[in-house]
Amino acid sequence: MRPSAFRRTAVAALVVILAAGMVEPSMAKPGKRKGPKHKVKTPREVVDVYYPRCAGNPDDVTRLDMYVNGSLTWGLYAMPPTPAKGIVVVGHGYGHTPESWRKHLTTIARRNNVVAVGMNYRDTWGGSLPDTRGWEAHEGAEDSIAAAQLFQRACPTAHTIVMYGVSMGGNIAGLAVAYNAKRSNGKPLFDYLFDIEGAVNVTETYLEARGLAQSGNQFAKDAVADIEREMGGKFEDKRDVYLDRTVVNRVDDIAAAGIKGVVMVHGVDDGLVGYNQSPEFLTRLRQAGVPVDFWTAVTRGEDSEPGTTLDGYVTGSIPGYTSPFAGHASEASETHIVGVAGFERLAALFRGEAPACRTGVLDGTLGFGAKTPFTSPATC
Repeated sequence: MRPSAFRRTAVAALVVILAAGMVEPSMAKPGKRKGPKHKVKTPREVVDVYYPRCAGNPDDVTRLDMYVNGSLTWGLYAMPPTPAKGIVVVGHGYGHTPESWRKHLTTIARRNNVVAVGMNYRDTWGGSLPDTRGWEAHEGAEDSIAAAQLFQRACPTAHTIVMYGVSMGGNIAGLAVAYNAKRSNGKPLFDYLFDIEGAVNVTETYLEARGLAQSGNQFAKDAVADIEREMGGKFEDKRDVYLDRTVVNRVDDIAAAGIKGVVMVHGVDDGLVGYNQSPEFLTRLRQAGVPVDFWTAVTRGEDSEPGTTLDGYVTGSIPGYTSPFAGHASEASETHIVGVAGFERLAALFRGEAPACRTGVLDGTLGFGAKTPFTSPATC
């Protein structure tokens, strides 16, 4: 058989496989899209163009249209310059879409030689790109699984698959791993979980936002409404749903899914996602025997963009004052110490530095930056 004929046969076989499974991506019918047509692809086109090398120009961030469980959704992805050695699926945060990740996807793909992909989550609504509404934790997890499965089948050289969640994306990422999805060969889909300032206790985040909303804070009001929309009602009425979609309650499922390790970074003075959620997650993961590396950010230093801090709710009204604490990073930022540290640890992973029960401190004022954290030796 000629190489071209063999390739067509292999591609056809992969496309047939892609149609199977509840959360598998099915073929999207192109609809109205923004931008040039050559920048939009369906799962069939992804396989046809990139199988088996999965390489391209990382600057060419491309839109993916796909169906998940019968509903059309979309994402963005970037290819590495040489055959992919891994896949990184990004879970974006509240108020964002994959548009906030265009530059990051390019950087992740080029720096780590991986496919970098982020999905928009079905049923998000309102606003304009890159801002949007919705806390679609379950849908986002399913969409992320579908994207990971698509690129895993299209990219046989990509052996390591990472689920990388930021802020609300920590809820999505944790559930995606807990759902115990599989690769085409039956092995666990995800190898590693990254939780960067992640909302791994959405029940707590909801109750905190509900309290803050009483002050008239519009952001908190929106978050409360969107979480209730996702869960089907208030906590008092949908308690089981809230608890089921709270990642810290799914640690046994995460461990059973075969995850090899977890990396966490969180600012101690985070004003959006309580810092206490990360130590809680860390403790439960280690009790379940999962290796976890955890870095705590204290002050940000001069090289870091300011974040949303707890003290900022009080000091924000003081003219000319900016909190020295790291706080919560904007995921669109390219300088914030927490966000940059996450990308540094991702690069370390693909250099061979797997999670090994390290703990560390990031403090820009003391010189412990994202590239030079104060870190304990590996203990597991």
